[in-house]
Amino acid sequence: MTAPPQPERNAGTQPPPDDERAQPDGGADKGTDKGTDKASIAPLRALNFTLADVQNGMGPYMALFLQSAVHWNPARIGIALAIGNIAQVLTQTPVGALVDYLRAKRALLAVGIIMIAIACTAIPLHPTFPVVGVSQALIGAAGAIFPPTLAAIALGMVGRKRLDAVLGGNQAWNAAGNVAAALGLGAVGLLLGLHWMFATIVVLAAASLLILTRIDPDDIDYEMARGGDGRDNCAAADADAGPVQAFKGLLPVFRDLIHQRAVAIFLICAVIFHFANAAMVPLVTEMLAKDQGVRKAIMYTSGYMVASQAVFVVVAAFAGKLAGKVGRKPLFLFAFAALCVRGVLYSVCKTPAALIAVQCMDGLGAGVFGVVGTLIIADLTKGTGRFNAAQGAVAAAVGIGALLSNSVAGFLAHHVGNTPTFLTLAAIAATGFLLFAFKMPETLERDAPEDDEARADAKRGGKARAETPSC
Repeated sequence: MTAPPQPERNAGTQPPPDDERAQPDGGADKGTDKGTDKASIAPLRALNFTLADVQNGMGPYMALFLQSAVHWNPARIGIALAIGNIAQVLTQTPVGALVDYLRAKRALLAVGIIMIAIACTAIPLHPTFPVVGVSQALIGAAGAIFPPTLAAIALGMVGRKRLDAVLGGNQAWNAAGNVAAALGLGAVGLLLGLHWMFATIVVLAAASLLILTRIDPDDIDYEMARGGDGRDNCAAADADAGPVQAFKGLLPVFRDLIHQRAVAIFLICAVIFHFANAAMVPLVTEMLAKDQGVRKAIMYTSGYMVASQAVFVVVAAFAGKLAGKVGRKPLFLFAFAALCVRGVLYSVCKTPAALIAVQCMDGLGAGVFGVVGTLIIADLTKGTGRFNAAQGAVAAAVGIGALLSNSVAGFLAHHVGNTPTFLTLAAIAATGFLLFAFKMPETLERDAPEDDEARADAKRGGKARAETPSC
């Protein structure tokens, strides 16, 4: 049955629903590309901006709150943060498969946003260990939702050929949001107190929900968002499977992923990277609170967050473009090297100004990992339809690394001090550098076909033939 004609928009034709697979002869018209950007890319970037600090709950301010307002020691804080990491690890892989299955990806993002709003409401009202632990679990589980879902939406909008540029832009907007959140949260903390910073996160969550409604689900190609290439593959076989069947197929999916040597090595490197990285910012925040007092600690924490995110904006904006020219591997090695040097410098720097200067290097490593890591996964899963499942595996590896980092670093800092702890984290980063340098292959295909670009153009120029329910 032919669908009734739809009104035109943006001087182009109405794109097909997100579950319709574009055909090669779909009447590609590259002139509609800018129209799609205006309709969908802009809200996606705005969402990356507002979600920047929402997705981490209170981020580094959580450790400051637990130490200064609740008077917990570093080991207890480390346990609380580790609960969020455990929840993230346990939910990452199912969420990756769920993102592959769901067409209503906006609804999944909305669930994550609401979970964080609930957590940030509960913690300041009743900051006991059970409440903080459950809230951290909610934040961790929500954090498992955002990266793969946002990456899938971007991939479904523009295809693999343009993914590097779009991811770079999204990461830059995310970093800009972190800068704005650091300034805003810092001002709220100084003027009103730490408790009101949680209310600010809830407001940002509400703004994110409003922006989410501006993303048009019809601009997301469902198969392309899964990493499919339009040919017969394992994704096509389970495209019509229900969620129960999708979850039952998780074990063979991840077994197949792990059996790919490059994927296994990258997952190990992701664990090592965040084992070395995750605990550094909470440790610095606790050092500042102990030596400088709460008000100065808020000010300095905002300062180093702004400094690092300013670097992140620049790095993320250029990382995607550079990754398409020089390759993925050199940039990822640079991220490991920056992380190693940062750990060493933290061990010798004690003044707030020096700590803020060193924290700028966080933007180097995080900016590269956020963009290039996703590109590596897109390279390794090309044509398999398992992009989001692999994203879930990587996010689980990140969560495992963060869990180890917060647990081990919290224990070491409490028993042997901060300097040995930072040197240990630096040594872990050096280990990751060597593993990636000698075992991880370059994943960039220099002469990659333009299938995704053709599919994206065909989708934008094609005629709608069906209507798909969306969130």
